[in-house]
Amino acid sequence: MVIGAGAAGTMAAIFASAGGAETLLLERTKDGGRKILISGGGRCNVLPMRVDESRFVTDSSVNTLRRIVRSWPLVEQRWFFEQDLGIPLEEEPEAAKIFPASHKARDVRDGLLALAARNGARLRVSTRVLDVMPAEERWLVELEEGAPLVADAVILACGGLSVPNTGSDGTGLDVARLLGHTIHPTYAALTPLVGDSPALASLSGVSLTVTLTARAGDRSATATGGFLFTHHGYSGPSVLDVSHVMVRSRAEGEAPGRLTVKWTSLDEKQWESALKPHGARTVSGALRAELPDRLATVLAGIAQVDPSRSLAELRREERLRLIETLVRGVLPCTGDEGYKKAEVTGGGVSLAEIDPRTMESRLHPGLYLCGELLDAFGPIGGYNFLWAWASGRAAGRGAATTR
Repeated sequence: MVIGAGAAGTMAAIFASAGGAETLLLERTKDGGRKILISGGGRCNVLPMRVDESRFVTDSSVNTLRRIVRSWPLVEQRWFFEQDLGIPLEEEPEAAKIFPASHKARDVRDGLLALAARNGARLRVSTRVLDVMPAEERWLVELEEGAPLVADAVILACGGLSVPNTGSDGTGLDVARLLGHTIHPTYAALTPLVGDSPALASLSGVSLTVTLTARAGDRSATATGGFLFTHHGYSGPSVLDVSHVMVRSRAEGEAPGRLTVKWTSLDEKQWESALKPHGARTVSGALRAELPDRLATVLAGIAQVDPSRSLAELRREERLRLIETLVRGVLPCTGDEGYKKAEVTGGGVSLAEIDPRTMESRLHPGLYLCGELLDAFGPIGGYNFLWAWASGRAAGRGAATTR
């Protein structure tokens, strides 16, 4: 029995049924796979073009995480989607992402469910699980409505707490906790950040590519990518990929995290050259050659430099302040958008309590865990689907051997 018809759960059902197991897939919502449908702006960034294992985040064993990721290599996952599912894939090299060639997330969701059905798995929707308990070498699954179900093996693939309107309510985490599993503190990850700086209030809608660094205590993260000023603060790939550091610093009562930004690809020496006197060129002209106009004006103000001044009139201390703002500017951050906007859940079930070969619980034989409820997540760009596909496949294959 598989609980949760999301990315990991549907993949688990595909491989459990392919392994000969009578498979029932339980789903709380009326259709399943809703995070697949909204991913990538409705296009579904199904995989990354390449995998950097160091970009995954976990408080558990990094070696265990790597074993799970490597259990189904990227090239084999691509083959599965194109050959077994019959979904042509298309690369976007500039973002290092892979999408279905149709650019329709529904093709991915429907294709997975269809393959599970062809393999013999049965889908039961609008079914809420309340509890999962061991019962005389089998498993008893209590439902909100109807009689309990009995199974030889149970795969927990209920997701985490992110984007709750898709059906993620933390059920899997609650069940795992009640069964004695260690749950590393959970937090919103890959979520937009909130800032209330008056100096930046006029920049909503401005976007560009930046390098962000978040630091809090002994944690840090750096990401280069798209950045967007929003009405509430900041979003975009670079923001999401470092947000967990800022979220955890507040959730765990640590000293506030510090967010700094390198606004362009230019380093200190390159900016020194760009800001050298050149005819009648002004500070504004030099900045606007590299930055959006509105942002250029605001950054000059933050550095306390008149943008209309000619470069020849700049004093050394003004030039240094401007370069510091451009290369290591402090970005005020007062909060985050939480689980409502988070793409994944950080923390979760400790990987130390999972067999990485089969995803079977080391505490309870016949119980398998996979996907977002485990203590691991990667950056945006297909990494978290790759994790779901790999861990779901391993769980399905492992559960199929339970008799």
